[in-house]
Amino acid sequence: MAVNSFKFMSRTLAESLKVWPYVDTSGEPIPWAEPRKPLKESTVALVSSGGLYHRDDTPFDLDRERAEPLWGDPSFREVPRDISQEEVRIAHLHYDNSHALDDCNCILPLAALDAALAEGRIGNIAERHLTFMGYQPRLGTFVRETAPRMADRMLEMDVDVVLLSSG
Repeated sequence: MAVNSFKFMSRTLAESLKVWPYVDTSGEPIPWAEPRKPLKESTVALVSSGGLYHRDDTPFDLDRERAEPLWGDPSFREVPRDISQEEVRIAHLHYDNSHALDDCNCILPLAALDAALAEGRIGNIAERHLTFMGYQPRLGTFVRETAPRMADRMLEMDVDVVLLSSG
């Protein structure tokens, strides 16, 4: 199934973004780190670009994005491992949120992680997972500021492996 990234934008904005000069990272090496231990002994965390957050947390800033369509909130949120579907909120203007609001596992696959733990394929699950809003037209800010803060947070939580899921 083809994904239309521009479906939920105004036609003018969608056409503008199709020719937007995105950040070229072709000359940079792909970041990779060898796992420090076997997956069966590793603590795993999820990172989602779906704009999910806990109902008691601050939403991503959609008002500013509506006022400045070429800005995307570069911050991130932490969600607890045991977040319930009733506690899930989503702030993201660039995909249909209804499926994730029905079952957050489609953008934050917590049930799959629980199954992997129960089957002994992973050692542990982090107590908190990270989420951000995947719409990042100013990618440089996200790459240089937000992503390093997210990596530092994962290190603070003693996470060994991070799985990325997108909205």
